[in-house]
Amino acid sequence: IQNFGAMDVLCTDKTGTLTQDRIILEKYVDLDGQPSDWVLDFAYLNSYYQSGLRSQLDQAVLKYTEVHEKLHEQGQYQKVDEIPFDFQRRRMSVVVEGQGQRLLICKGAVEEVFAACKLAESGGLHFALDESHLARVQATSRALNEDGFRVIAIAYKPLPEGQPPVTVADERDLVLLGFIAFLDPPKEGVREALSALSRHGVTVKILTGDNEIVTNKICREVALPVEHTLLGAEIEAMNDQQLQQVVNQTQVFAKLSPAQKARVIGALRARGHVVGYLGDGINDGPALKAADVGVSVDTAVDIAKESADIILLKKSLMVLNDGVIEGRKVFGNLLKYIRMGASSNFGNMFSVLGVSAWLPFLPMAPIQVLTNNLLYDISQSAIPSDEVDREELMQPRRWEIGNIARFMVLVGPISSVFDYATFALMFYVFKAQAPEQAALFHTGWFVESLLSQTLIIHIIRTGRLPFVQSRASKALLGTTLAVCAVGVVLPYSPLASSLGLVALPWHYWPALAAILVSNLLLTTVLTRWLRRRFALM
Repeated sequence: IQNFGAMDVLCTDKTGTLTQDRIILEKYVDLDGQPSDWVLDFAYLNSYYQSGLRSQLDQAVLKYTEVHEKLHEQGQYQKVDEIPFDFQRRRMSVVVEGQGQRLLICKGAVEEVFAACKLAESGGLHFALDESHLARVQATSRALNEDGFRVIAIAYKPLPEGQPPVTVADERDLVLLGFIAFLDPPKEGVREALSALSRHGVTVKILTGDNEIVTNKICREVALPVEHTLLGAEIEAMNDQQLQQVVNQTQVFAKLSPAQKARVIGALRARGHVVGYLGDGINDGPALKAADVGVSVDTAVDIAKESADIILLKKSLMVLNDGVIEGRKVFGNLLKYIRMGASSNFGNMFSVLGVSAWLPFLPMAPIQVLTNNLLYDISQSAIPSDEVDREELMQPRRWEIGNIARFMVLVGPISSVFDYATFALMFYVFKAQAPEQAALFHTGWFVESLLSQTLIIHIIRTGRLPFVQSRASKALLGTTLAVCAVGVVLPYSPLASSLGLVALPWHYWPALAAILVSNLLLTTVLTRWLRRRFALM
């Protein structure tokens, strides 16, 4: 949760994050961009007969029930073989037999399918896929991408009877047939969520397997500025140092493999960022593991959920923004407790060491130390419910041990100053100088120590003026008042003798009030100076 709040870069895929995750097959066209039932038929056969995990693209194709009835009536086609999808080839093929022929049908990312094709088909005619014709079909694909469509290429080739089991080597010399185009509209509320994340100091970067044209189109529609795009092939040619030099300036990383997503995250972390990754697919596993905080959703595939640190019940950037704020609240309250404990214990150490050098008895009995700590811890148990000042939620925050140590060394001794004032009060004013008066000395310091430690949290918890500009939660105020009341009443209660406490004289209380007020004022001045001087939050 703390890493969630410290995150300053969020990496995510666009599908389901920037878009609605409702993929619809909108077009099936030949190489000239004209509707083609032949392209749809081949796409359907490929999606229907593959045995791997069907993607949302496959599900969109399989919704065409009339195609199923046409292709499978009287068992026209049957599956013979298959070459599964992988993220290196970015394509998959099935071999089907029907209507007196055996066909290898391939579908996949446009450039990868182009690379496996030797011929192209248009209007029933075949032609060589040379440079001039390739430019023409690339223009058709690019036009679909520029309209916001996700494009998949379809190709095939006839196979002879008795063909041995196919391998990846058989995905060559294919005939390019056409394209299927899917639409996944931008999600409502994404602009507002991106704006909220930006206001809270979180930069969003898109890591996707899609091509850069359609990704940039979606980014423009949701007002996510894109100045630089990096492709997977370019990343593959870089070493880690070169990648680290460009990751900060790049907003979109397109056509990435799972391993390349993890490399990008590693490069961002090497540049000092706290990186979150939001993903829900099989290909997101390495990136979820590589991130400082991996985030998935409850509808994700098992491997993504197992790799994630946090599971969202709704895939929404606004929900994630709310999580970032909660992470910063958790961190802020943790920091309050650590600063409080470190400075208080550091000050108590000086107090005990100093007074033990000249006092002829222990400054506090062991049972009183334990009781004091128990009551103090009860008062601090409400810190997780405390409010956090708005300015502390606006930017990512990290552990900075140096600042905690500085706070401890400078604020801690202040409590010792007023502990010594209490020692002097009890020793010289109330004459608790001999072992016979030890109980009076113990009680005086017990009450002062408990009240000062319990009240100081209200100074340390905020950079504003305490009690006036920033108030603690009702729970923290309640535990503070309750513990202070117990501390005041305890010396006069039936438990006093069991704890070695005695009733305090009435003129002890005005002196204690002066000590506490002085302590609170001096601590307020010093902590506010520390926050300004060292930009502490």
